[in-house]
Amino acid sequence: MDSGSAHGGTMIIDTMVMAYAVLGVPDFGQESLEALHKVDDIVAPVSVEAELLNVIWQWGKRGVSLEIAQAVYENASRLWTRLIPLEAVWHTALDLALRHGHSPYDTLFVATARYCKTKVLTYDQRLLTLFPNDTTTVKDFLWRGFSK
Repeated sequence: MDSGSAHGGTMIIDTMVMAYAVLGVPDFGQESLEALHKVDDIVAPVSVEAELLNVIWQWGKRGVSLEIAQAVYENASRLWTRLIPLEAVWHTALDLALRHGHSPYDTLFVATARYCKTKVLTYDQRLLTLFPNDTTTVKDFLWRGFSK
């Protein structure tokens, strides 16, 4: 693998990649964190903030203290270098959602990737299948590096 191609650049990071990295989820946390370290510009649609808050809330319901849950959210929210406003991507996201029968929550990430001329780093198999030119798996990114 050419390490130069695996470092740098802009990637759209989906909610679960970020959540796995910051929560240290077994089987996914370490590779998610490694992928985040290889990206210079970590981008997402601004809606990711609410999605991540929901994931941390679900995790917190398992008995994690409010202080720890808040710290995890604050630390995660500092990792994004840019959040793209919905005004820039909602038209495309809605079009993709209606044409492909897939949730706008997810197509916002694809629309953001198109807006930024890059790809979405995701574990979402349906998203990977529906939008293969706009997405990549964490494993593929770590193995092959970045190419649009």
